[in-house]
Amino acid sequence: MSKQAALHHGRPVAFGQDGEGLTGRTPRLFGVGASLSLAAAVLAAAVRAIEPSAHGIWLVAYLFLVGFLAQLLLGRFQAMLRAAGSARIEAPPIRAQAALWNCGVVAVPLGVLVGARLFVVLGSLALLTSLAAFWQAYRSLRWEAGVPPRALGLGYVSLIAFMAASALVGTALVWDTPWL
Repeated sequence: MSKQAALHHGRPVAFGQDGEGLTGRTPRLFGVGASLSLAAAVLAAAVRAIEPSAHGIWLVAYLFLVGFLAQLLLGRFQAMLRAAGSARIEAPPIRAQAALWNCGVVAVPLGVLVGARLFVVLGSLALLTSLAAFWQAYRSLRWEAGVPPRALGLGYVSLIAFMAASALVGTALVWDTPWL
């Protein structure tokens, strides 16, 4: 790698820098959404410690696992796969993915806490639509050797499948829950 290729605007470039400024790092929108979800999970845990509620522990777990961890991993995996791929592909719909994911992260707990199945279903649909966009972005990637890095691709696809199954199971459980 030449010295010029290793520097971008006077700064070292993370592996796989492409022409649009995306690197193997988590895109900012996913990082911000994940950070807000983590802060909300910590706040929910503090509120639950002071005032226990029926859904308190579920809310903490949901905000941490879906809002923070899954969002961070989805954004990171996509960025790493994109960095490993060809620079001649179009950028994934990061804004749409992040907006849909975070709408789902907000709508599902809102539906649970106010007892409205419609919000849970709409939130789950937003999460599933975001996951479909992640899957489509993955399918559109082209790698120099024609094959994604094995462990990275397997991890990303597994995460998408697991999150989609979780959203479907969670939505099905809503119909069997007496509080809704």
